[in-house]
Formats: sequence, structure tokens, C-alpha cells
Amino acid sequence: MPRSSLSFIETFMVSGGELQAGDLHQERMLRTLTDFGVEASQPILQSLLSATPWLEVESYLTKQTLLPSTIYRLTLEYDLTKIRAIRLIPYQRRSISKLRLVQLPESFDYSYKYADRCFFDRVKATLPDDEEPLFVRQDGTITDTSFTNILVETEEGYFTPTDPLLKGIQREYLLRCGLIAEHDHLTLTHLTHARSLLLINALLPLEDALCLPPTAIHF
Repeated sequence: MPRSSLSFIETFMVSGGELQAGDLHQERMLRTLTDFGVEASQPILQSLLSATPWLEVESYLTKQTLLPSTIYRLTLEYDLTKIRAIRLIPYQRRSISKLRLVQLPESFDYSYKYADRCFFDRVKATLPDDEEPLFVRQDGTITDTSFTNILVETEEGYFTPTDPLLKGIQREYLLRCGLIAEHDHLTLTHLTHARSLLLINALLPLEDALCLPPTAIHF
């Protein structure tokens, strides 16, 4: 993909009128930009490295009417030079009853949070509203759903794939806190013998994770 067409997103929880886990989002954006060769002299990188990296976002939030008890989903779209768009909507928690196993194309990569999510949208369009794809690699190891990381609850604790499609913000927070651990080779066998399966992301912290039984998995 040409550099000029590269675009990324960062999805925040806004609670009490404030961005949550801003430091972890900042880290991921910095890593994305530097991995794609953006130099420290570029304005977008200078902004992220400043003591107040979210001035543009905070300025946007001050112009919105935010209900104090409402959780909002803020999406920041950016490219290698600037923030392109900021979108804010009230967060609506999805209701999911099934996980449908979907094999990934061999060359598929989503290690950066690209704005282009056509692949995920195409897969989801084939499923009922209450189903969510759970993507599996060619070797049988599980990765993520279309919008969450997955935790497998066992007697030994919570485990998450070492190599997910995308290393999410909530996943990183839980790893740093020692509340979950990585597993190098999570397969369907681990899922079917689990106590439960939990779906997490920046808007679904561990205490509010979508929790499903192993019987929710379908082929």
C-alpha cells in the first residue's frame, strides 16, 4: 500500500468527559508512526511526544455536549502527517451469543490498526447480528474477533494469544498488571476446555468483558 494512502485509527473510551488510558494509546500511535518511518521533526510526532499530546482531541471534546453518566466511543483517524478526523458517538455494547470460527488468509496482517477494515466488514456481513467471527490462523491457532482480543479463562488463570491480530490497549494494560498471561499456541482445544471466553478492548475492560461459554463456538 502506498504511504500516501496509509490511514490508521485509534479508538478511545471517553468516560466522565475524559479520555481513558491515553498513555497506552499514545504509545501505540507513536509505535505505528515510527515503524512507518515518520521522523521526530514531523508535527504529528512532535504533538504526540509533547507533555499534552491530546490538545486537538480535548479541544474537540470541549465543544461536545457530553452526558456525565454516558460512555462514549471516540475514534481518531490519522495518517503519517496529521489527524484526519475525530468522531464521537455514545457507546453501545454489542450482544453476542456465538463465535464463528473463520480461517484467515495466509498473508493477512493487521498488526497495525489500519482504518481500512474492509476484510472484517466483508466477513461480518455474512453473519447474523448476534454472531462474531473468531479468526484462526492456518496452523489452527486463534487470534482475535473483528473488534476484540480474546481471553481464555482456565483453572490456571486468563490466557491470551501471544500473537494476536492486533495488540489491543486493554490487553496490554492487563498484561502489565499481571492479570493475564500470553500463551504461544492457543487452539480450539483450549477454547472448548475453558471455563469461559472473554472479549476485551478499550471499551470492554476485564470487569465489563463480553463473557461467553465454550459452547458459543461454532464452525
